[in-house]
Amino acid sequence: MLSNIHVKNFAIIDEADIDLADNLNIFTGETGAGKSLLLGALNMALGARTPKDIISADADFALSELTFTGVSEKVRSMLEDAGISVENDEVVISKKLMNNGRSIIRINGETSTAAYIKDLAGVLIDIYGQNEHQSLLKKESQRDILDEFGQDKILATKKKLKEAYNAYKALKDEAAELIDDAQSRKRRIDLLEYEINEIESAAIKPDEEEELKERHRFLANARLIADGLAESHDCLNGNGRAGDSISEAIRALSRISEFDGKLEEILNSLSDIDSCLSDVMRDMSDYAENLPDDRQELEEVEERLDLISRLKSKYGNTTALIDKYFENAKQELEKLRNFESYTAGLKSKLEASEKEVALLSGKLTEYRKKTALSLGEKITEALGEMNFNQVKFVIDISQKSDYHADGMDECTFMISLNPGESLKPVQEVASGGELSRIMLGIKSVMAGNDSVQTLVFDEIDAGISGRTAQMVSEKLCRIAAGHQVICITHLPQIASMADNHYEISKTVNDGKTRTGIRKLKDSEIKNELARLIGGAELTDKVYSSASEMKALADKRKADIRRN
Repeated sequence: MLSNIHVKNFAIIDEADIDLADNLNIFTGETGAGKSLLLGALNMALGARTPKDIISADADFALSELTFTGVSEKVRSMLEDAGISVENDEVVISKKLMNNGRSIIRINGETSTAAYIKDLAGVLIDIYGQNEHQSLLKKESQRDILDEFGQDKILATKKKLKEAYNAYKALKDEAAELIDDAQSRKRRIDLLEYEINEIESAAIKPDEEEELKERHRFLANARLIADGLAESHDCLNGNGRAGDSISEAIRALSRISEFDGKLEEILNSLSDIDSCLSDVMRDMSDYAENLPDDRQELEEVEERLDLISRLKSKYGNTTALIDKYFENAKQELEKLRNFESYTAGLKSKLEASEKEVALLSGKLTEYRKKTALSLGEKITEALGEMNFNQVKFVIDISQKSDYHADGMDECTFMISLNPGESLKPVQEVASGGELSRIMLGIKSVMAGNDSVQTLVFDEIDAGISGRTAQMVSEKLCRIAAGHQVICITHLPQIASMADNHYEISKTVNDGKTRTGIRKLKDSEIKNELARLIGGAELTDKVYSSASEMKALADKRKADIRRN
């Protein structure tokens, strides 16, 4: 769930730190108090494009940070696949927007991208409201809702179909690359034979290139090595050099070593040094004698390196890639040499694969159509309970012309909001507020089937009041029994059902307008309900009505949660 929203320097919000809870979280406030800013801050953190003029005056940046706790295994797996660690089932998403237009997006402290955040948001939170994340308008989302409701049968069939489709597509791509023209096939055979022979003749060994480069470095510097060895040898074994000096020191110590045991030890150490020096000079002499004295090997190494470089430029940047090209070329050559039998076998495989895809696609369509009837009836019933009079809701399943990994079906939510109106796609006839209520109805049906934990509803109360508002509030309550629900509203019927009630208020200090957000205490909730009921003039009757409404809402909420 979304456990905390932290906003700083966002328009007229200096700083707000909002702790949220499970179940139903309601936000209310005067018109113009800044309720839309809360949604804007949410969307900013979730990857939406945000203009830099949202940054508060005199501030260098705007910050929106969301903390999700108790995240699902799906979220954890998605983040771990991206190399982002998750500790204590907590995910922190933040976006910092700078004055220069740059932004910094982080997930659990790791830098991320807006595109990835949007994908992650899809499994963390759903936002429903005008011009916001209206997934209901997308046919892909409509099909996903249907598939989630269908659960095991549909999801298991989709998994099998995806595997079968990938195999079918690979065979289809292979068939598309076949060379039908005999002359073209002959030219291809000749080329492959030449390339195979070229790679085979080169017989490149693993790590050979590195060994050749090392040998080339040695051979190319053989003269410098010889000069350095000669100079070193001369320093150690010339007139007045180290070797002579050590010999003289040994002779001098020999004359006095018998007078003290410690002198004997020094003499022995010096003798060891003389012996090591003799070994070093002998090794240097042997090394110098074995140095190459001509350029033949150097030329051979350079020719071999040139050959490897040419093969890399043609067949792959590494020895492993050259070997892979070699194996693929041999396989292709074998296919072309036995073209008729190969194509017959491929055709047979492709036909069998297509039959499997067609069979699974047909099963998926059958399951979806059955599920669409059941889901459509339940959604119609749910919408009726929210005072959509004589509404008709049907899920239309049509067929695409080609096979796809997720089936051949196109799903369209069709609705008729008024008697006598024909069914039309929901995105063509529903307003922003109606879309929110339609999604509310869908969510009430889907409760327990979907994996997204947090739902945000904005403008769900647009154009409704009275009994309809009461019915909407009860739907929210039911959904909130299994989800975290965040709702921005101006209706007391909805606000009275809150498990946690927050007030968004606007103040003016020193000529500056600021928006604040705070959680209301129990004693303050009735006052806010009275304001929503009574408007400008709050009388004792209004306060009495607010108390009664809250008491009835608490009783109704307890009944709903109990059942």
